[in-house]
Amino acid sequence: MSEQLQLLVTVKAYPALSRKHGEVVCVAGVRTDTERPEWVRLFPVPFRDLPFDQRFTKYQIITVECRRPSTDRRPESYQPDPDTLVLGETLPAGGTWPERRALIEPLTVESMCWIQAQQKVDGTSLGVFRPAEVLDFEMEPEPEDWDPGKLGIASQPSLFFPGKKGLQKIPYRFRYVYRCSESDCGTHSQSIVDWELAQSFLSWGHRYSRPVLLERIREKWLGDLCGPDKDTMFYVGNQHQHPESFLVLGVFYPKHGIKEAQPPGYAAGPPT
Repeated sequence: MSEQLQLLVTVKAYPALSRKHGEVVCVAGVRTDTERPEWVRLFPVPFRDLPFDQRFTKYQIITVECRRPSTDRRPESYQPDPDTLVLGETLPAGGTWPERRALIEPLTVESMCWIQAQQKVDGTSLGVFRPAEVLDFEMEPEPEDWDPGKLGIASQPSLFFPGKKGLQKIPYRFRYVYRCSESDCGTHSQSIVDWELAQSFLSWGHRYSRPVLLERIREKWLGDLCGPDKDTMFYVGNQHQHPESFLVLGVFYPKHGIKEAQPPGYAAGPPT
């Protein structure tokens, strides 16, 4: 049985290659049609096969018909029907990002360690929190090309866009190394799968040599997004086949400032 969901898109992962679904994107966001904000994951989304006027952006409100997937039991997961997608307004940034923050703050929890513990209790698979200290931004080289099993999927033509370029492989694995706020936390090292990071690598690669490109990436995702003037939070989510393994899905990075009052009915603090 399907249901209509309205959500604010907060995360778009770089496209993945699936033998079952082809090229697909995982999208996460915050429901705006419930009494309190709550997480939702949409998968699979054939984003690069959507008509251009249906390609939503981060922090845009969308409405879509969804049903529960048959194989993914994570509580936040839904399978969307792309043909029912309706795009709404995009919430502006504006310094401290008050409109975006009004939906993110109520879902903010204490730490990554808390999310990992909660996953074992109720299957929690999405979360957002403030890292206590970001220690490093690691860049590990990977093969430049897809392995043979995925090469054909990456170059599959699109039914609606026959001239679509094949999906490019990002030849690096990027990771944040950080401590969260738990007193007994050691460190966390998690891969980053944000499409925004991958797109910067591809577009900046036309302007800079590889060493300069990597330094610019590091400056942006460590020096800027995690800089002292930013109220940095990490969006994280786990992997379906490996629920104990979490990835950094994206970064919420408004400037520090007075937090705006929450909308009516949205109480701040960790979800209960």
